[in-house]
Amino acid sequence: MRTIQIFADIQQVYSDFLNNGQYPRLESLNNWGKNRFFFSQHFRMIEDWYMTEQIVIEFNQQFYSLDTGSAPDFMDEEKYMTWLREQLSII
Repeated sequence: MRTIQIFADIQQVYSDFLNNGQYPRLESLNNWGKNRFFFSQHFRMIEDWYMTEQIVIEFNQQFYSLDTGSAPDFMDEEKYMTWLREQLSII
């Protein structure tokens, strides 16, 4: 796992993740599972409870609590990146 330091890197990793055939078919996962799988592959996860949609990740040496229940469809790149930018307070 490489350390992601800037949001532009997240956008590229996310795009690559959506288009990468090496991962299990994302269509077989629900939105919660897609989020969890993506974050576990590309970020240091601090809290990752399987009974909740709350995920805490480390990004750029800060911790962020993400409510994936409020996330738009993971496969909708434009809406998802807007949501993630807001969650990470990058406006």
